[in-house]
Amino acid sequence: MSETTDDTSEKDITKTTAFRVARLLYGGIIVFTAISGLRNIDAQAAYAESKGIPMPEESVVSSHGLLLLGGLGIGLWRFPALAASSIVAFFVGVTPTIHDFWEREGQERQNEKNHFLKNVALAGAALAFLGVGEKKG
Repeated sequence: MSETTDDTSEKDITKTTAFRVARLLYGGIIVFTAISGLRNIDAQAAYAESKGIPMPEESVVSSHGLLLLGGLGIGLWRFPALAASSIVAFFVGVTPTIHDFWEREGQERQNEKNHFLKNVALAGAALAFLGVGEKKG
């Protein structure tokens, strides 16, 4: 029995139930996170400002806007490569600047490290969706 590496012989992964559930769960969590951030702009901007982020309110709105569009795109599987790219952009920008655990101590260090690692995992998932989305394009 020979192995085939021809992608056309494999079932389209985007048509599987597991993939559809995964993108709905992932996209839904990303949309929820974006809406939460947009509903709490003042608090988010104050936190961003405490981390030295320039134009904190504008940064919060634009970054959560990226996240919202990305989450909707993944959830609805519309423009998936662009949607996943916007999520990756959010996490690449936010994760090292906002969750700088190496600058903290004690419980704050652990909390920031947990958020940092969560964001890295979410960015990794977005990269996986990007890979699948690029194949669809």
